[in-house]
Amino acid sequence: MKQLIPYQKEILLVSMTTFVLSFVYLIFLRPISNGNEYTQITNEVDKRGLSPYHKREVNLTITKHKRQIQICYNLYLETKPKIEEGKAQFDWQIEPDGDATKVELIQSDFTSELLLNCIQKEISSWEFPPPPDRSRNTYAEYTFNFKKGVSIQK
Repeated sequence: MKQLIPYQKEILLVSMTTFVLSFVYLIFLRPISNGNEYTQITNEVDKRGLSPYHKREVNLTITKHKRQIQICYNLYLETKPKIEEGKAQFDWQIEPDGDATKVELIQSDFTSELLLNCIQKEISSWEFPPPPDRSRNTYAEYTFNFKKGVSIQK
């Protein structure tokens, strides 16, 4: 009498299913390479060096959080500072998952640690949409313009 391997039917079913799904993927679902095996994500930039990702996703995220930056500025104004108007320029990295890291001050008209630390802390808490090239960090930079009695401007 013939001896059966344990779970022979299940092994055969899994093997056939794997084969059929692999065949369907290879024929119908795999990306077309157009003869170039190494397709790269295009990061076209404009005259100012901004990619579509920076123009849309990064700027929309900054706009969405300007109220928190305005709160930092308003708290600063409550300290009766000598400098009431000016700019603060920051840059940071956007991780492949969208988290903002390594927020650094580039230049500022303000010397207040209260204001600059508050802005830095806010930017660090922002979550951006994941960048198009998820294999590395993306860099962003923004200049906040402050004027007493006016909401934050670009």
